[in-house]
Amino acid sequence: MIPLAEARELAEREILARTGWSSLPHDAVLTHAYHSRRGRYVFQWKRKTDLYSSEVDRLLVWVRDDGSIEKVEISWFAPLKPTISENVERILRSRGYTVATAPAQAIKEAVRRRAYEVTGKDIEVLEWRRILRDAWVVEAPGNEFWVGKLSNDTYVLLNPDGEIVGWMILPARAVSVSGFYMGGHPGCAGWCYLARNFKSYFERWSGSSEAVVWGMCPKYDHNTGTEDCTDSGYCESYISPSDFENAIKDHKCKFYACVAHGGCSGNEQVYYCSARLGNEQGTYIDICDHEVIGGWCDIIVKDLMVDRGRMRFAFLVHCGAMDYTGENTFEYAFRKGQSEKTTVIGLKHTTNESWSAFHQWYPAFLKDLDENRDKKIGDAYDDACDLYPDIIGHIDITGDRDQTLRDIIQGDFCKITE
Repeated sequence: MIPLAEARELAEREILARTGWSSLPHDAVLTHAYHSRRGRYVFQWKRKTDLYSSEVDRLLVWVRDDGSIEKVEISWFAPLKPTISENVERILRSRGYTVATAPAQAIKEAVRRRAYEVTGKDIEVLEWRRILRDAWVVEAPGNEFWVGKLSNDTYVLLNPDGEIVGWMILPARAVSVSGFYMGGHPGCAGWCYLARNFKSYFERWSGSSEAVVWGMCPKYDHNTGTEDCTDSGYCESYISPSDFENAIKDHKCKFYACVAHGGCSGNEQVYYCSARLGNEQGTYIDICDHEVIGGWCDIIVKDLMVDRGRMRFAFLVHCGAMDYTGENTFEYAFRKGQSEKTTVIGLKHTTNESWSAFHQWYPAFLKDLDENRDKKIGDAYDDACDLYPDIIGHIDITGDRDQTLRDIIQGDFCKITE
């Protein structure tokens, strides 16, 4: 039996002979190199994967113990020839090149220069690439683009003339939960429709329906505490308190919405606020922003946020949610005291009239954000308030008014802060 090193050399020579390459691709990584019980060596190389790869290229060779080649599979995309715009060609000529004579790096630098002319941003141009459209928000036809990287490590797609036409969808998660009605309503009934509506937008913004934890909580009948509501017909989804807690703790969770009963006690100096899922029959779950005297809170937001960064976007749809702001409040807990890359919107001083107004306000606000992803959240908030002025004084916004929906979708997961 020939040694492993010799078998690998034979495998590499076979690939070069069949492809005409002078050497293996620089990004080919050896992933398998072992001897099989069937009397052969198995060697496999794959393209080093990265955030923007759309296909996994593979080189596979089986070498028998006697040195003969048993099997070869080559699936490796040849370098794609980029489309060069007239403006990029102009820049190349100014630097003494033609399209035919310019080396690859010179073309990338010309595209980088053109991108700066068009966008005013210094974008590192990585390569001309065939992409998988499902992994990007793409605003142009086709599947071949320049892949670029911004200074904040956001990946973008550029068309041949240097315009930004796509943004990478970073895998994110979201949670949308609602509680139950209290008094006089059927067991298992609640604000499922509100959780569902927030969920429908969160699915689009996180890129997947599987990325959203949503439903009514808890799963049982709020009158008896025993009946499972799963097949009650009032909501398609019921989740457990642990499902809810784990969703908040997930550092990839960028979007949060909670519809529940709530309220505040105390005064401007000493107060606490809470939200309640369930009902007064003893089957409820109390949510607090911080631990309060008596230790009666079931879920404490501050504790759930300890090992993750601040929530990028939170909706607090319960009475008293924003009656107070600042330290020891819900909005402060979700922001972790930060004012950048985190926005919280919540109800305050809720009345029957303002609750009705909210049902007009929130669809307009969410639709505006979704259709204008580069619009500042604060501007969308103000515009929705102008449309439905009855909500003014009964809703509030804190944190970063200037971040956009695209900032959140394409942005990173915020670092852990105290």
